[in-house]
Amino acid sequence: MKKFNQYRRAIFTMALFLLLHQGVSSQEAHFGVKGGFNYSSIVGDLTDGLKFRFSGHGGIFMEIDFSEKFKLQPELIYSSQGFQYSTDLAAIQTNGSVGEENDFRTNVQLNYLTIPILGKFALTDRIDVEFGPQFGFLLNQVIKNKDLNQDSNLERRSSISGDFQLDYGAAVGLGLQLKDNLSLSPRFYIGLRNRLNELQGAQNYNAAIQLSLNYLFR
Repeated sequence: MKKFNQYRRAIFTMALFLLLHQGVSSQEAHFGVKGGFNYSSIVGDLTDGLKFRFSGHGGIFMEIDFSEKFKLQPELIYSSQGFQYSTDLAAIQTNGSVGEENDFRTNVQLNYLTIPILGKFALTDRIDVEFGPQFGFLLNQVIKNKDLNQDSNLERRSSISGDFQLDYGAAVGLGLQLKDNLSLSPRFYIGLRNRLNELQGAQNYNAAIQLSLNYLFR
């Protein structure tokens, strides 16, 4: 069943890009590459103590010109998201009565294949407003536990498959033209799919702030 879901989502991804390609045959389109930084976490219920983590993203995009004021920009991006938190082991072992410093830092890395499909509305010749839906497929989850004790400083790492678990949400940002082929795009993403479907009444979502440098081939 898991393999069937993986194939279905992979087929969905390919079909989406084929449809986009067919739909822009009469429009002017250009391809580009992009990469940059993520600052991500989980927001909502059961997230006390979770902190944002820095990571990165990179991939390709297509800019489709419909008019001077409107463009469509579908993207195919590898995006590393997730969160981190620290644990006071002594406080846990003594029910909170002992322990003043954190002993362990856990870094949870959620690696997604994301597909933003953004509309770009020109404010000026060099500034666009971008917003639209984003779909993500979880490739894997990597958990790193680091012992903060200066004597040991050990790190343990484990990884499990994401089974292409679907995430979806909305992205909004700006496009800032630096040169003819080079632009900078700060963006905010908020997930709309509840990550806690199995817990009645509890809801939390992926969230990420991104900063991308884009190069467009004309």
